[in-house]
Amino acid sequence: MATREAPELESKLPRIPKGGFTRRSFLQGMGATAALVFWESVAGGGLRLLGARPAEAAELGEWIYSCCNQCGGQTGIQVHVIDGMVRFIAPSPHNPISIAAISDDFHREKVNGGRMCPKGNTGIRTLYDPDRLKAPMRRKGERGSGEWEAISWDEAIGYAAERLDAIRKQYGPEALVWFSEDHSFVNPQADFCQLFGTPNYLNHSNLCDVSRKRGFSTVMGDERPLPDLAHSDYVMLFGWNPLSAIKWCWLPRAMRQGRQGGGRLVVVDPVFTHTAAKADEWVPIRPGTDGALALAIGHVLVEHGLYNRKFVREWTVGFDEYAKYVRDKTPRWAEDVTSVPAATIERLAKEIAAARAPCIDAWSGPGHHTNATQGARAIAILPALLGAYDRPGTMIMPDRKGAKRRTLNVDKPKAARSDGLGTTFPFGHGSGIYVQAREAMITGKPYPVKAAVFVMQNWVMSVPGRAKNIEAIRNMEFVMAVDTMMSETADLADLVVPGSHYLERYDLTGNWVTFPSVTLRQPVVKSWIGGMPEYEFVFALGRKLELKDKDGKGFDMTYKQYLSDELKGGIGITLDELKALPGAVWIGGSTSYKKYAGMVTPPAGSTVDDATHVVKGPDGKAVGLSTGGFVIKGFNTPSRKIELVSKQLADKGYDALPAYTDPVDKPTSEYPLALVAWKQAEHTHTRTFNNPYLMEMKPDNPLWINTETAKNLGIADGDRIVVESPHAKAEGTARVTECIHPEVVGLHHGYGHWALGSVAKGKGMDDGQFMPGKADPISGQAVTKEIGVRVRRA
Repeated sequence: MATREAPELESKLPRIPKGGFTRRSFLQGMGATAALVFWESVAGGGLRLLGARPAEAAELGEWIYSCCNQCGGQTGIQVHVIDGMVRFIAPSPHNPISIAAISDDFHREKVNGGRMCPKGNTGIRTLYDPDRLKAPMRRKGERGSGEWEAISWDEAIGYAAERLDAIRKQYGPEALVWFSEDHSFVNPQADFCQLFGTPNYLNHSNLCDVSRKRGFSTVMGDERPLPDLAHSDYVMLFGWNPLSAIKWCWLPRAMRQGRQGGGRLVVVDPVFTHTAAKADEWVPIRPGTDGALALAIGHVLVEHGLYNRKFVREWTVGFDEYAKYVRDKTPRWAEDVTSVPAATIERLAKEIAAARAPCIDAWSGPGHHTNATQGARAIAILPALLGAYDRPGTMIMPDRKGAKRRTLNVDKPKAARSDGLGTTFPFGHGSGIYVQAREAMITGKPYPVKAAVFVMQNWVMSVPGRAKNIEAIRNMEFVMAVDTMMSETADLADLVVPGSHYLERYDLTGNWVTFPSVTLRQPVVKSWIGGMPEYEFVFALGRKLELKDKDGKGFDMTYKQYLSDELKGGIGITLDELKALPGAVWIGGSTSYKKYAGMVTPPAGSTVDDATHVVKGPDGKAVGLSTGGFVIKGFNTPSRKIELVSKQLADKGYDALPAYTDPVDKPTSEYPLALVAWKQAEHTHTRTFNNPYLMEMKPDNPLWINTETAKNLGIADGDRIVVESPHAKAEGTARVTECIHPEVVGLHHGYGHWALGSVAKGKGMDDGQFMPGKADPISGQAVTKEIGVRVRRA
């Protein structure tokens, strides 16, 4: 096989045990340092060894700051490297992602060090996984046959360029569809697609939280407000499990801080999650009915006069219409829809109205349904009624600054997007509409799609409706997968390119906290497989195809220069300057509040609407509100106020009010149980299941089924069972428990692999196979938690 810089690296590989790292071989390989693997992070940088002199630590290799990518959270880390090998990973005390979302909390708490989750702690095992792909592989036999030939990197670049160029010439550039993860080296891939001429670039966000994004943005103008859990005295979470699906490692600490300060926590979820277990109250609910519950809470707030009249009068539009709409959305009505008792709904509404700093938020639970965006709007309106936006303890609009992507001088693609973004889905997110792109791959409509590229994305297992995913890939003339593992998606490709581990590459992370912050991911070791990072492969492929814009800009630079230019254009520093900062972290300001009330200077040529007082710039977009001779910022909506009724939705044919409709694929008499899936602290999506450390913690995903439901079906704990939906049937194991709604069954997401690696293969059940594979009609969010199933003993 061909490698880059292989001789020096190959000399080190015997230090990796033949069977890969186990906990025992890892410690044995450390030799004399094995007793020194327990550390605490300190604010001055580096780590303090527990039970050893600090001077000894300096003699044992070096510590390098970076950030994790075992999931999308990007926790700050410091990595201990000895003789070119990673020996330990610890959280960084300089990165707010691992400490706090509020700037004052960060500066106070960083002396106590950072935190990281189990996935980050096991990153070494992922780095040195013996099942990692070690050379580009070209398919020899039929797709899925497992017949491959190893080729050189130059051959892989040439082969990919040849196939893509041929398809472009025969069908047009729009015949290429490109899917990627939503954080790592995204801009080079978007650049490649733009220069190639295809409009069809999509990324993982469509599988995550775009319905939440669109729900909140159409109400209050921000796609991702952040909850100030640490300072709230009453937190209500709809379908969010931050103590297990740990998006950011500041979440558990913030939640603990809020609870220690006397805050109350209420979790609305069909499943008794890790977060529900720590809550004051678990409110089990029928899946996909969260919007109805939010409307009924809104009814109580309005009918009992418990809303913040001053805030509603000054900062919202559409209150009278909203109040009229929720007049019949009584707790009794909602009980029939949600199964939550009417008395509980009324009590919860009155409790949260009495809170000093209420924090109401939602995530993927209600977000992965066919009624997701309107449900998110109903939830996002509740903080507006309480004046609970952008003040301490509520939902904060983050002040984010970061790198700026370069502008390319190219013509707009002649073809529209194949997934309907901007046309069929005018409120879709820029990450695209996965299930609609898949339909184009299958049907050839609106035009033939003949080539698909998947980068750091196990598309087969990630997109709901697995059988359709496989059909779509088999319909392609050329498929390229870039991955560290031979995933189920890679197994169906024509060309598989080895991906990099996050400890082997560069990236920039705009930290998801409430104040401006950027972190550098940097290589801490060379690639032991002799590989190249994904961005280098994309750059090389672009050069091979001679992709340039009208000004001659293409890929004739290093990625370090590319990132440095992005930083200069965004926050005014270079890559080297970022690297030199403590922890390789830039902090650009502090958390601020009530930003909507701040004064702004409108651009020259702006005009004022006398009726609404909205100030519009020369491009016609609203930039502020005129009041008393000044212009204030307002909220980032067309009215510059929180919109309880959305004219922009109405203009595109959607309901202007947060109208409740039942989930399209709710349970039926034939398939009477709702199937949901959720994520856990031990795993990320479908990609960490070949890590034996993590699989030791969570080796399987038995189907959760309520005790009474199981009794009625004659199912006992541990029984082998058959789960069947209209789209798939599979066997699994029952976990009989009180920790799930009686009308619901559920699985931990990500299991059921038949490829990926020797550890992952054959473990558990894939939840995505049971889904029809639909999208929320407003946001285009992929629907992953909505189907009825039937369950019986095997």
